[in-house]
Amino acid sequence: MKKKIVLVMAIIAVLFMGNGVSAQDSGWWAGGQLGFWHNNNDGIKTNSFKILPEVGYDLNSNWTLAASVGYSNRSVKIDDVKTSDDLFMISPYARYKFCTVNIVTFFVDGCVGVAFGDNDGYQIGLSPGVAVKLSKNLSVVTSVGFLGWQKGAYNANGGKGFGLDFSGANLTFGAYYSF
Repeated sequence: MKKKIVLVMAIIAVLFMGNGVSAQDSGWWAGGQLGFWHNNNDGIKTNSFKILPEVGYDLNSNWTLAASVGYSNRSVKIDDVKTSDDLFMISPYARYKFCTVNIVTFFVDGCVGVAFGDNDGYQIGLSPGVAVKLSKNLSVVTSVGFLGWQKGAYNANGGKGFGLDFSGANLTFGAYYSF
């Protein structure tokens, strides 16, 4: 567990280092998301860990091309029996920024996701979000919801399906550094 915490801290440090070049309407950025969750319910212990670094290029003030490549692990321990699932994810996307008001930008991502490992999966769809520019190089981003098709690892039921879901289960937060 200590190794994972050190790894997470090192990745955060790398994500926020930069060369001091100011952000513009176009240019490279890097960032991502990470998370950890622990549950202990009636002797069932569950740990989930996810790291999703991203890199992208702002083509202009409206369009971005980017990709997320990540890893997640979920382990469950019941009494002395422990199971663990590893998952690797690749998700290229195009972002359309349709409204900017001061430091706040509203956008929609069109993504294609592929997951492989202990539980394969696929997804294609749209996800709206908001970016807040904290400084000339640093932004925080949140996305909520999904409209599209999902199968396997991306679908909560493990099967395949399509629809619209704006639940809290589809809420993500990330941070980005513009070069």
